[in-house]
Amino acid sequence: MAQTHGDIWREHAKQQGIPLRTLDDVRDTLARDKKKGDGTDIAMARLMLRHGRLTDEARAYVAREYPQ
Repeated sequence: MAQTHGDIWREHAKQQGIPLRTLDDVRDTLARDKKKGDGTDIAMARLMLRHGRLTDEARAYVAREYPQ
């Protein structure tokens, strides 16, 4: 089976020691973006769910707060 771009980026992040985004990271980012009032938080939530390297707890929070 061929590797996807996501597989490659996950491996790269793992090799670089880049940690998963935690629940606190996600809450802070989405709160900051929500203050802008232009829907940036919604776009960020979609990106996080599709491409983000999140802890299980953080992923569940985003999915609950920003249902797709």
